[in-house]
Amino acid sequence: MSGLRVIEPGVWTTVQDLGRFGQRAFGVPVGGVFDRASAALANALAGNAASCAVLELTLRGGSYEAGVELGVAFAGAAVDVSVVARGGRARDLIAPSSTTLAPGDRLEVGAIRTGARVYLAVRSGWLTRPVLGSRSDERNVRAGETIPAATSRLPGRRPARWRYPAVAPEVATIRVLNGPDSEHADPAWIDQDYRVNATSNRMGVRLESDWFVAVDSPEDRVSMPVAPGAVQVAGGRLIILGPACGTMGGYPHLAHVVSADLDRVGQLLPGQRVRFEPVTLDEARLLEREAREAIRRLGLITATLALDEF
Repeated sequence: MSGLRVIEPGVWTTVQDLGRFGQRAFGVPVGGVFDRASAALANALAGNAASCAVLELTLRGGSYEAGVELGVAFAGAAVDVSVVARGGRARDLIAPSSTTLAPGDRLEVGAIRTGARVYLAVRSGWLTRPVLGSRSDERNVRAGETIPAATSRLPGRRPARWRYPAVAPEVATIRVLNGPDSEHADPAWIDQDYRVNATSNRMGVRLESDWFVAVDSPEDRVSMPVAPGAVQVAGGRLIILGPACGTMGGYPHLAHVVSADLDRVGQLLPGQRVRFEPVTLDEARLLEREAREAIRRLGLITATLALDEF
């Protein structure tokens, strides 16, 4: 089986699905896409279930060549995408949208402008080998390898009412619940501005600030279970754990990002300013229900009615 050949993989491109569940007791992270809503939209445009594997492209997409006819769709942060035919003729695409690549067509994905990640889906999903019930893989794809996919076709289409912001927000507000160690920290930490460090990755988004986050935590603190969204402090600096984080952690756990905002954490750009907003547990549950319903409705509309063909 052929698929999409990697010419140049960009900054960090991995195969992801919704994650690997039921293995945390053995120290296996859940993994999966960092921005669930964008991945679900890409899959909906491809006519797939949300559980199908996608490519997660970070900061810059790279260059790829179709080995067979492939129906592809992409969604996420705003990005420049073009399809270059064998004869050299190029056509630009507007995110989010779908199209069909002919054998030999080159897909060029440039720098991502309004966020950090874009998702590339193919009809029926990428067919890499599943491990422990998931195709999620933290390995960066390599130049020269082929990501397997079945031959397919998709019409050129995009959501009729979808609009991306022209620029990322100057300050991203992330809503959080108190963590188990919040009472041991200087409460002023919640009122500070932070900046996303360029060393951030899928394991964690590192934040820097002129403010030193002081925590009165014992040196022999016992490691405790952690999950994506945990806000920990190490050396006076904050880290928001991502989907590839470990299952246990020894650093103080000051707060936890509400699940409805985890997608936004996945789109934080290096250098972007971040603030935290505390919410109650009831508010967090309501936000999660609203986020799930929004994803469900967007997927349903995208897969059925609200599409412009071009």
